[in-house]
Amino acid sequence: MHHPHIPGAREVAFPQRAEGPVLSGVPRQDGRISGPWHLPSDPLACRRARTAIRAVLADWQLGHLTHTAELLVSELVGNALLHTDGPLQLTVERRQGLRCRVEDGSRKLPRRRSAAPDDEHGRGLELVHLMSSEWGVEQTLEGKSVWFELR
Repeated sequence: MHHPHIPGAREVAFPQRAEGPVLSGVPRQDGRISGPWHLPSDPLACRRARTAIRAVLADWQLGHLTHTAELLVSELVGNALLHTDGPLQLTVERRQGLRCRVEDGSRKLPRRRSAAPDDEHGRGLELVHLMSSEWGVEQTLEGKSVWFELR
């Protein structure tokens, strides 16, 4: 998903680990769940989510899932930035495979669309559908959680 550069935004170097200044909050890390991490409501959220997923998958020795997980988590975070307001959170769970959840403060449910060849948007959830083992949406107390699984 393309996110236009915002004038005045500054580039920030991130450490390799998904802790400290990369994402706010102290993520739970017990070998089965990592997070939740609070993501900013700005274009850096996608970059920070990819950094987190990369670090978690390296720790869990699931590096073979990294490229797909980074792409799909970027899509979910990007969709949340485009279509919702309020706080975002990322949580990663180790199950038979991997489950990534992005929570936001909106109750409006996402929907897959058929994008025309020259449409700028509308392909994100279709990518998630095609590239994940499974995906879905769950209502939460504050909004919703959109998730995908990779095996």
